[in-house]
Amino acid sequence: MPLITDCQNYLGRDVFVLPYYGYGWGRQDLNAPPKTALESLGPEPFFLRLDELVYCDGKIMGVSGMIDQNGHEYTNFWCCCLLRNPDDCDLTEHAGDYLVWIAQKKLSIHPAPYPEKALSQWIKFCKSEFCLCGFGMVAESVKWVKAKYDLAMNSRKLV
Repeated sequence: MPLITDCQNYLGRDVFVLPYYGYGWGRQDLNAPPKTALESLGPEPFFLRLDELVYCDGKIMGVSGMIDQNGHEYTNFWCCCLLRNPDDCDLTEHAGDYLVWIAQKKLSIHPAPYPEKALSQWIKFCKSEFCLCGFGMVAESVKWVKAKYDLAMNSRKLV
């Protein structure tokens, strides 16, 4: 389920994150207000400055960094994207599906192989601070996830 090692070449660069509706996006903190139908679809797509690769057992299992897009509601928030699927992925032709976390500051990541620890348990956060979680894709640019992008953007028009 790893990202191929070529993804190391993206460190320090912006990658495209496409949040999409899976089982719904939601706030994980205890102070979260009730969400609207649009909020359950996730935030608008954004660019993430890839600052770190997340490893488990020597394999790249995710990426993290700062949201780097002027005017986005979560600009300068920290984001971590952890792979959800078992196939080898990259950031172009084989973009993977991710569990995406967004927080105001960097959260602690504690990888461990499944079944020792489920993916959702890798991220540790304070339940009194903002933390948003849902599904998404990560790619070099929108062109690599265009079909899913069109579907996600069209679903926003229906809400």
